[in-house]
Amino acid sequence: MNASLIEIIGSAIVAARQVGLDRGEEIDAARAVLLALDPSLTPGVARILVEQLCPSAEVDAAA
Repeated sequence: MNASLIEIIGSAIVAARQVGLDRGEEIDAARAVLLALDPSLTPGVARILVEQLCPSAEVDAAA
């Protein structure tokens, strides 16, 4: 990954917001982007990264 994780997550959330997704869907989009950019990540690691780097995100602990 060339861009920083914060930039990647932020860009994914902004793009999701621009198409009218709700907060949960924005978070899901950020996770999906991370997983697509780095196939070595597990869904749990992607969730933790989004949760930690986007502290205002209300991340569902069960996801």
